[in-house]
Amino acid sequence: MKKSKVKKPQRILCYIDYAKYSPYLVDYAFQLSKLIDAELFVLHTVTDIKSAAGFYVPHINTDRLEEEVVKAAKDKMYAICSQVAGDDIDAKHRLVMRGVPAEVINRVIKDRSIELLVLGHEVKKGALDAFRSDYAEKFMKNPTIPFVVLPV
Repeated sequence: MKKSKVKKPQRILCYIDYAKYSPYLVDYAFQLSKLIDAELFVLHTVTDIKSAAGFYVPHINTDRLEEEVVKAAKDKMYAICSQVAGDDIDAKHRLVMRGVPAEVINRVIKDRSIELLVLGHEVKKGALDAFRSDYAEKFMKNPTIPFVVLPV
């Protein structure tokens, strides 16, 4: 895409981390998608528990634990999307995936042909504190698509 030509995005990805401002991000992305008639995907990532558990926790059934974590994350995703948009964000557009946020975001961008990313960041004191979120900072260092960062 030439920098001099603006292209209307057809697919938007909104990444949320289930912080208290997550409904605000989803609402913003939802309203934007309606305004420009774009398809909206909402993404949340969960930690890969198997890689974090290590060899010293053999008594925990990590498969079952991961299933429960993913189920709880999907329930929370449904609650947030339902609160904001009713049934307008269906199950195929509510994504809960395992992995490191920046890596999963980039994979979803590629796999779903996403053209715009909506991220949030907490505003603290000082200019550099605003971008301390790991996933936002890693993505913004080497963006693959245009993105919108909302202060929350």
